[in-house]
Amino acid sequence: MFSKDQLRADVAALLGVPGDSIGDSDDLVRLGLHSMLLMKLSGTWRRQGYRVQSSQLALEPTIEAWAALLGAGSAPAESAPSPSPSPAPAPAESDPADPAAEAEDEEFALATMQHAYWVGRQSGQALGGVAAHLYVEFDGAGADPDRLERAVAQVVSRHDQLRSAFGEAGKQRILAQPPESFFRVVDLREAADADAELETMRDRMSHQLLDVAAGRVVEFVLTLLPEGKHRLHLDVDMLAADAMSYRRILDDLAAAYESDGALPPVGYSFRQYLAERGDRIPADEHEAARRWWTEKLPSLPETAELPTIAEARRADPSRSVRFHHRLEPEDKTRLYALAHGHGLTPAVTLASVFSEVIARWSARQRFLLNLPLFNREPVHDEIDQVVGDFTNSVLVDVDARASESLVARARRLQRELHSCAAHATYEGLDVLRDLGKLRGSAVTPSVVFTSGLGLGELFSERVTRLFGSPVWILSQGPQVDLDAQVAEVGGGLLVNWDTRRDALPAGVMASMFAEFRALLDSLLAPEADWNAPLSIALPAEQRAAREAAETTSASIAPRTLHAEFFERAARHPERVALVTSQGEELTYGAVAEQALSLANSLITAGVNTGDTVAVIVPKGHRQVISVLGVLAAGAVYLPVGTDQPVARRDRILSRGLVRAVVTGADVEVPEGISRIVFEESISGPRADQAVVPDPDALAYVLFTSGSTGEPKGVEVSHRAAANTLDAIAEEFGLTAEDRTIGLSALEFDLSVFDMFSPLALGGALVCIDADKVRDAAAWAELVAAHRISVLNCAPGLIGMLLDAASADQLRSLRVVITGGDRVDAGMAARMRARVPGLRFAGLGGTTETAIHSTVYEVTDEFPAEWTAVPYGRPLSGVRCRVVNERGEDAPDWVTGELWIGGVSVADGYRGDPERTADRFVTAQGTRWYRTGDLARYLPGGTIDFLGRADHQVKIRGYRVELGEVEAAAKTRPEVGEAVAAVVAGRLSLAVVGAEAGRVVDTVAVAAALAELLPEYMVPDVLHFLEQVPLTSNGKIDRAAIRAVLEREAEGRTVAEYVAPETALEAAIAYIAAQVLGIDRIGVTTDFFDAGANSILATTFVANVRGLLAIDGVGVTDVFSAKTVRGFAARLVEREEVPGQLTQVARILLEVAGVPDPSADLAAARA
Repeated sequence: MFSKDQLRADVAALLGVPGDSIGDSDDLVRLGLHSMLLMKLSGTWRRQGYRVQSSQLALEPTIEAWAALLGAGSAPAESAPSPSPSPAPAPAESDPADPAAEAEDEEFALATMQHAYWVGRQSGQALGGVAAHLYVEFDGAGADPDRLERAVAQVVSRHDQLRSAFGEAGKQRILAQPPESFFRVVDLREAADADAELETMRDRMSHQLLDVAAGRVVEFVLTLLPEGKHRLHLDVDMLAADAMSYRRILDDLAAAYESDGALPPVGYSFRQYLAERGDRIPADEHEAARRWWTEKLPSLPETAELPTIAEARRADPSRSVRFHHRLEPEDKTRLYALAHGHGLTPAVTLASVFSEVIARWSARQRFLLNLPLFNREPVHDEIDQVVGDFTNSVLVDVDARASESLVARARRLQRELHSCAAHATYEGLDVLRDLGKLRGSAVTPSVVFTSGLGLGELFSERVTRLFGSPVWILSQGPQVDLDAQVAEVGGGLLVNWDTRRDALPAGVMASMFAEFRALLDSLLAPEADWNAPLSIALPAEQRAAREAAETTSASIAPRTLHAEFFERAARHPERVALVTSQGEELTYGAVAEQALSLANSLITAGVNTGDTVAVIVPKGHRQVISVLGVLAAGAVYLPVGTDQPVARRDRILSRGLVRAVVTGADVEVPEGISRIVFEESISGPRADQAVVPDPDALAYVLFTSGSTGEPKGVEVSHRAAANTLDAIAEEFGLTAEDRTIGLSALEFDLSVFDMFSPLALGGALVCIDADKVRDAAAWAELVAAHRISVLNCAPGLIGMLLDAASADQLRSLRVVITGGDRVDAGMAARMRARVPGLRFAGLGGTTETAIHSTVYEVTDEFPAEWTAVPYGRPLSGVRCRVVNERGEDAPDWVTGELWIGGVSVADGYRGDPERTADRFVTAQGTRWYRTGDLARYLPGGTIDFLGRADHQVKIRGYRVELGEVEAAAKTRPEVGEAVAAVVAGRLSLAVVGAEAGRVVDTVAVAAALAELLPEYMVPDVLHFLEQVPLTSNGKIDRAAIRAVLEREAEGRTVAEYVAPETALEAAIAYIAAQVLGIDRIGVTTDFFDAGANSILATTFVANVRGLLAIDGVGVTDVFSAKTVRGFAARLVEREEVPGQLTQVARILLEVAGVPDPSADLAAARA
């Protein structure tokens, strides 16, 4: 058993400090211990018989804790034998290497990470078709090409992995000799434009796929330049070498070049390392790690949600760009000292800074971060001399939802990392596989942070002395959008971000990297406080753009909704105020008289200023007069549709604290509420004048549907609503000459504009009676007959009007404003084409923010690729924020919750203080309404609406915004509308033609969506609808569409089994089922939905090649074909001898005892 003094001596030797300077309870991380040193310690002690992992040591890094660990749980094997040394079961993502495979050219299995790299370089999968490789350039002078070629040969001869070849079956073999020299010389000493030639070489080599099947895993190029200068290019495929191996290759190259002699052989190989893996990891240890991860899986978060661009929309998905930052030696020293002083490793500190930046640009602040580990166990004296891919990875749960200090965040990340690493015998790729099974689809953490700290200088002094300074470094990797690395270079630190060029919108990655640098610099400043809350400010130019978009007009003053009407009625009683559906014109004077009579009746019935009066009157001019009468009495109006079920109506009257109801003689009201019959009240005595309360008094209460099933009443003041109306009037220059048409229902807040905007300006409102609320042809006639100039309604009603109106009926329109639902760009284009010179705008807002809050006017410069009109900028007097989970303003392009503040925010929810407190909050000195809408800012201060937060669904473990699926479908010119929903566990999409009567080819739409969306977002079911059902408010009736999709789903089995029809299909299905470990698989079932992963796909291909005697088929075919039927079709297409595959398949079926469906079919026909 280890004594504390022995432990102390081992640690002191590694740290280079006196043993007596280390106390029993000292935090060894504070003294400079890091992961590489921990690995050396654990390896040394494991070889002495102690069962201990470096990650176990990291959990509590003190001499006292280690003494207990090594004394109690990890006694040497000879004194306390460990459990049976039977090898651990190989992880599902890698087969154990064959210990007998010692002969050259004999195949052996890939390590876990190797296999991931090999599969990732295959095309036909998300972010695939890219090699995992590291490319470096050195600029120097005086290199001897012949001598360098000999040195390269020595390095390749010394390291067998540099002669490895990777076959189609997913195995590797060592070639006795490379197929050709890996070294070449390019002479540019006389080149006309050497710089252009060098740039071309850099572009090619930094993005190349070396022919690893032929054994080309490395390439050395020496470019000769004028004046004796040179550039050495080195590209190494990570299938053959990890970062530590890269250093070994360069060091050996420099040694061989300097000595111009032979390099000594290495007495151990990567193949041996893989073969012995099972012996090194006891079965119980592996199983315990697997169980730990299995229990952790359900609680793991999703991957970071950066504002990525769909791969299909990227100009070249395989191209990468590099961002880099160097910390000088003095900065590195300060970073290390500060980190150690807080009990943190420098690597975790930098990972925490990186994570903070990712969280700032992610739609979610808790996410999985992929952290590769250089897991080269010290099992042999020459293990550091071996070239190979020893990497593993861990998935770390980063939770940045709370505002906290760097120290707090980093300490939690360090604990999480150590806990995960303590169970890393179950490898990260295996965890990803299990997580994918749990969620029903592959999980790809495309953000990676790789730390090379503790490995020593990436480029030794001898390397840079002989070959020159490193001037360019770029790495690539499959399934990765952002790979951040930090390494020790030139005495300081080099931070590289290698990113896919078009992964994010223009400028986003640059902004992220700039903030990373700024945050890192701030932490190294003399006045830095690592215990202060972390904060990354919104980029200055973005804040300036948003502030510039928010305006407050000096000409808009607080007022009530109705005072302007009664003043105009007194001054110009002869002007037309209302026009009925039958064409009757009612003047301002006549309307005011009837409204004041109604007001008098209410006051006589005991209605006081501030009381609430319900209006239950059929749609038409009587509704408008009723509302004006209620307001003239100083009361608050509460509209209730005449078609409301009695039970819901009575709940609204009760929750709304209604004192009286204006309605018809045939409507019964609950006991205790006064009934004012409209027809009787308007002919009685009139009030002398309208009561005009303070503008901050309530004007109306609108009840909307609530998430709990109970309607919620939104209380809106005069000031709030009037500000919206006046801002719109100023925006579009509305005057007394304008006429509007009241298409919206009274209980829909767009009706507030229809009534009070024209009546406050001296204009006129054309009213729609109840019998014409669905008659778009009648609306068109009214627009033409009364020369309506302003149209305000929901987008669905505009679509109906466009379909019903003739070419000339809409010519009088000069302004069309629409909101309350998604505004389709195609509809905007149709309306503008129909009426030349028309001003068309989409407005965004909520009932809780007084109708409309934002505006975006569509012009000829409207981007062609946009499928919807964005929310735009705030109206005058309105403020907007897009807020993340921490309450911070989200940067441009990043999804967050839309908050609306300013004058137009409602007072709250009637009788519901708890809901009011939840949705109406105060921050930054402003009262805000949290809309629950998802939005993002576009550059320049424009807000883009993305959908309701409650329209997000979980599909195969991914959060999917249904609006994004709908928007993708609407990029197809034949699709006019699209509505997505999850029905019976499947993502379903209903589509409607762009014009009435147009039939949509759902197969073509599905194919297009597969190109535009990630696999998990492609709908499982597409359904064609002849028309879009609308609610009474003119919005898309999603409930009705969902009902259609549900009816279609009835009787359809989700996991529908489709039997093979040919011998080949039956044979492939048999092989697939055997590999997947299931009883059967239908020919239309997705392999990966049935449980396949990259390893199983490789095994399946190998079995197909062997059992069906066919070459030329690879893993790519599995990813592309996805099903048994698709895979069989691919094989038939490549068949050189027609019918041969069928014959082989029949033999296999006979041997396996599987029925031949083609024989059964032939017998049935006979």
